[in-house]
Amino acid sequence: MRLVLCRHAAAGDGGQAGRLAVALADLSLAAVYTSPLERAYVTAEAVAARHGLAPVVLDDLREIELGEVDGLQFDEYPAELQEALLNAPGAVEFPGGESYEQLRRRVVGALGRIAAQHGDETVVAVSHAGAIRAALATWLSVPPDASFRLDQSFASVNVVDVVDGMPLVRLVNVWEPGR
Repeated sequence: MRLVLCRHAAAGDGGQAGRLAVALADLSLAAVYTSPLERAYVTAEAVAARHGLAPVVLDDLREIELGEVDGLQFDEYPAELQEALLNAPGAVEFPGGESYEQLRRRVVGALGRIAAQHGDETVVAVSHAGAIRAALATWLSVPPDASFRLDQSFASVNVVDVVDGMPLVRLVNVWEPGR
């Protein structure tokens, strides 16, 4: 089973989503899964349309729940939260939101269910930087605090082959493939 994990295009950048769709056009896709957040869904729609598919929304592919700080910029977060995010991001739980560990379990679980449903097929999953980092870090045994070193550009591609239930990371953060 081949899992093509894509970070969504930049919000409002239909051209970037279109270029990602063109880059993935030669793949034979069984399905395109997406986070319910608009920026991911719009990207998934562009990819799916090239294959005559409709995106399948999976809530578990969404970004980390920021809780009480959702909508705020980093410099507007409480000082103690800023400090924790800078010093030990993998240990932070957002007030009224999620921890990195909760995000990791949710996303890895969802991707595992996708893999189990698709045998030898290829699927795309469009998600978010934090969610993709959490999955890649898990599969590569990267400690939580170091997972933030796995860059995820807008409209980037990561390829993971799942062989006998074992994820093998083949490609990480290819930005706008085909360009």
